[in-house]
Amino acid sequence: MKDGEGAITLGELNKLPIAVRVGLGVVFALILVIYVFYPAYPTVHVKSLGGWTWVACHSVNSFLHGRLVPLIFPWLVWWALKDRKGEVVKPSYWGLVWIGVALLLFFASVRAVQPRWALFGVPFMVLGVTQYLLGKRVALAMIFPAFFWWFMIPLPWLRSVVEGNWQMGVTVTTFEVGKLLGMDLIREGGTITVNEVHVNIGET
Repeated sequence: MKDGEGAITLGELNKLPIAVRVGLGVVFALILVIYVFYPAYPTVHVKSLGGWTWVACHSVNSFLHGRLVPLIFPWLVWWALKDRKGEVVKPSYWGLVWIGVALLLFFASVRAVQPRWALFGVPFMVLGVTQYLLGKRVALAMIFPAFFWWFMIPLPWLRSVVEGNWQMGVTVTTFEVGKLLGMDLIREGGTITVNEVHVNIGET
């Protein structure tokens, strides 16, 4: 759609014909059913992607915060678009590319029984649908809300990797700074010895 007379802005979407709005609602409902309710993983105890994600985001693997992502997402969308009501709606077929990427990841996740792959594709679905229906400029404004969904991907090993790298980084930095200051230090792994006193730097 080109700028000019007859162009619809984000603030005027309620002027779309009722049939168009119903059709869009059906599309969104279908996407929601596929991601939240469809039993895509028959070999997993909780068969749907939404159910698996809810169960996988728990306090034991330090990903309980993942359950808040769907609640925060609508506010992020409002925040991203609140000052863009005058943005002209320019649907773009390029959005279908991102939708295709998201669907490919979803189907691959079903075949490999790897729900995380489908979650990885959620931002591409959000951006694809947005660009296809509303245009590139609106999709660009939605980048942060879209990729916020990645905070819902449970990665139990991430905490140990981050903590391990952090502890070793602090240890090496402390040792090097101490040596520059003329201190008599000995480093063995994550332990620094000072005057026969062993100190575990960055220990959690």
